[in-house]
Amino acid sequence: MITLQKGRYQALELIGSGTTSRVEMARDNVIGRTVALKTFIRSFGDDLEGQFLREAQLVGQLSHPAIVQLYDVGINEQGTPFLVMEYIAGKTLEQRLGPFALTVQRACTWAADLARALTLAHRAGIIHGDIKPGNIFVTPEEKVKLGDFGIARLATQVSGSDPLIGTPAYLAPEQIRGEPQDQRSDQFSFGIVFYQMLTGVRPFEGDSVGAICSEILNAEPLPPSEHNPAVPPALDRVIARCLAKNPNDRFASFQELVQSLYPFTRSRPRPAKPSEGKHSWLTQPARHRDVWMVTAACLFLVASFQIPHILRSRYGVPPAPARQYYRPGVPYEAFCYTKQTVAVQQSDSSADTPGPGEKNEIPPRMIRLGKVALASLNRPANSQGSRSNQSASLVHLNPSPTPND
Repeated sequence: MITLQKGRYQALELIGSGTTSRVEMARDNVIGRTVALKTFIRSFGDDLEGQFLREAQLVGQLSHPAIVQLYDVGINEQGTPFLVMEYIAGKTLEQRLGPFALTVQRACTWAADLARALTLAHRAGIIHGDIKPGNIFVTPEEKVKLGDFGIARLATQVSGSDPLIGTPAYLAPEQIRGEPQDQRSDQFSFGIVFYQMLTGVRPFEGDSVGAICSEILNAEPLPPSEHNPAVPPALDRVIARCLAKNPNDRFASFQELVQSLYPFTRSRPRPAKPSEGKHSWLTQPARHRDVWMVTAACLFLVASFQIPHILRSRYGVPPAPARQYYRPGVPYEAFCYTKQTVAVQQSDSSADTPGPGEKNEIPPRMIRLGKVALASLNRPANSQGSRSNQSASLVHLNPSPTPND
């Protein structure tokens, strides 16, 4: 039996409403935290009240970062059941997408997180039954959380409304045909959401519920790469397997689907194909461009050292010869007048004998420089005997006539 919770939760602001319930931002007066209060429009009978409580208990035991946490369940003063869930301050995936697509890496990362959350729920025996962008919340930290586990399907059963109203574009073929559902039905709805994250459009479109259901049952959607060239072909095959009409052709479990998505969450998105006829080195892979840049830098470095040396050896001006200085080989004394005294030998003749009182002297002669022969002019300084040769240079002297001659 569901216990009655009076006065504990105070509604603050309406977040959204549908055919089966409405969601409000509320305050937990006991703990003092902000929560999301989901109140159902119709009350449950005694036969479904126990089922509702059991499913709420199972959902409350699920603990995963990509699952909206269920805090409490109860009945308000009007006798209608309600759920108290984690409040997400961000937007829903439906509000986030709009007509735009996500990057391939971001879409694969979010899809892998949702697939792990569904793996945990299926192991606990819970089938979501209403996977759509409106039930996926994007946190301010750019994380995704999936809400409304199993409760929406039960609420639809209680209200007696048409199960196709609201989200017909995300139903699996077996849901439309009224066949039993299992975790592979969630896989089909998950594939539609994943397709929309990659392309910004739904794979099955129509003007009415019947047209949409006909597309889901009979039409094959275009590969996502037709809408977004950045989607690799391997990811096209993953989505095509999720959207298989026959449940046996889909993945055996969400765990297998996670393993198929994991490589795309760690790889860079493939760039769009360049237009024909335009080839630029900027479109080449980064590793090739880096190799060419390093090679060109090395060649430029080598050339900067070799080219100046080659030009200098080919067109350079030879150095000027060493200066030669004139070094005369004639001593300086040869260019000066020199007074010389000639000694005369005494003879025995009497005619030449001076008288008493007279001195036997000959007047000095002045020798003038006549002609100089420079025999060792500019002789190397290191030659042997240069100094002696210089002093032994031949000098021809013409005696000057004396006045007596």
